[in-house]
Amino acid sequence: MSADVRTNDELDHIPSVNLEMFLIILLATIAGTFAAAVALPTWLPSLSQSLLGNEPKAYWYLSRVSGIVAYMLMWLSIALGITITNKMARVWPGGPAAVDVHQFASLLSFTFAIFHVLILLGDRYANYSLTQLATPFTMGGRQEFWIGLGQLGFYLMLPVTFSFYARRFIGYKGWRLIHYASFLIYIFVTIHGLWAGTDTRAPAILGVYAVTIVATYFLTMYRVLVSIRLPRRQTE
Repeated sequence: MSADVRTNDELDHIPSVNLEMFLIILLATIAGTFAAAVALPTWLPSLSQSLLGNEPKAYWYLSRVSGIVAYMLMWLSIALGITITNKMARVWPGGPAAVDVHQFASLLSFTFAIFHVLILLGDRYANYSLTQLATPFTMGGRQEFWIGLGQLGFYLMLPVTFSFYARRFIGYKGWRLIHYASFLIYIFVTIHGLWAGTDTRAPAILGVYAVTIVATYFLTMYRVLVSIRLPRRQTE
């Protein structure tokens, strides 16, 4: 059995989180974020003021933290995806475990990305509209382009995330073609974080970006070398 056939078998199994449960989590995240960003200040202004003060910054902090978490989960998913295809995952943590974590990290990253965006509706200082948050390159200001790249990365996440549930319908080749977008997502989101992120100058955050970029480059180059060395009949 060739290496790619084994890889296909490892990937061709029921996702660790079924589609119905993921949609419930997604809807709950959207509803909860809207409630925190819009309903709380409107319906309970006194509670909102007591929690957030005269110049609320909690929404901005929540967006920053969730953005970093979404980025790290996205990187983990991409890194595991690469190790699955180049057989490194079979050494640790094992093929099936790596696939489950790869899928689950991708779903969580998408969920945190939604929270990262929608929670900004509660930031009265930035005063973003839903249209601005949903439409790339409409934020205005010096960082409009870098923010727009992050928005494009989010929309690219949509087909990649839901492809876990569509693979039986689109086949392995179609599924893999969609997954190549993961590299564009990583590039767009990384640039977005580096140039638009307000925490980029912090040494710890710079360290996170440095480690993830170097690790992704190493894993990608290793995957390319493995593909070149394997006979063509094993890589198709």
